[in-house]
Amino acid sequence: MKPSLKETIWPRFIEAPDGKLVARLYEPGLRCAVRYDRCCAYFSSSVLSAAASGFGAFIERVLSGAITEKPALRLLVNEELSAPDVEALLAKGEERPLISTMITHFGSPANALQKSRLQMLAWLTREGWLEMRVGVMRKGGGILHAKFGLFTDELGDAVVFAGSGNESASAVHGNYEQLEVSGNWTDPARQENFR
Repeated sequence: MKPSLKETIWPRFIEAPDGKLVARLYEPGLRCAVRYDRCCAYFSSSVLSAAASGFGAFIERVLSGAITEKPALRLLVNEELSAPDVEALLAKGEERPLISTMITHFGSPANALQKSRLQMLAWLTREGWLEMRVGVMRKGGGILHAKFGLFTDELGDAVVFAGSGNESASAVHGNYEQLEVSGNWTDPARQENFR
């Protein structure tokens, strides 16, 4: 049986910083998704370790062949990226042996993400699983500031979330955030608005 987003009871609203974002959003969403689309004002690779249980399950499905379409992770962020994240995203070279060694050493992608998120970020990008685009304002002095995400499963069902959260460890574990969540089976117009 294919993992389905409909099998989870999704809360309409999530307030955090008490770990609810990982347990009630990232884990069930990434465990079922074949694609994760995210628009966020701020991205840090620290989210990979902060939400390692969710991203680790997603990467396990990539490695097992359950996810085949590339890119499976698509991010639209503003230009405020850290230097180490930019270096990891632009890194050249063959890291497949490194990823294999990391997973063998740490036991799972989730554990590897907690220890070596920059190497995993570089691998995801280099292998075509992650596509990141930087949104730059053409007029005015502002930045890309929209914050929403979509998990899409193999059956085409999607869960949409929008609110204050960015894609970083502090947004997942430290900040007070508010998100509104809905499935396309109950609110199809909302999903179309965020595609």
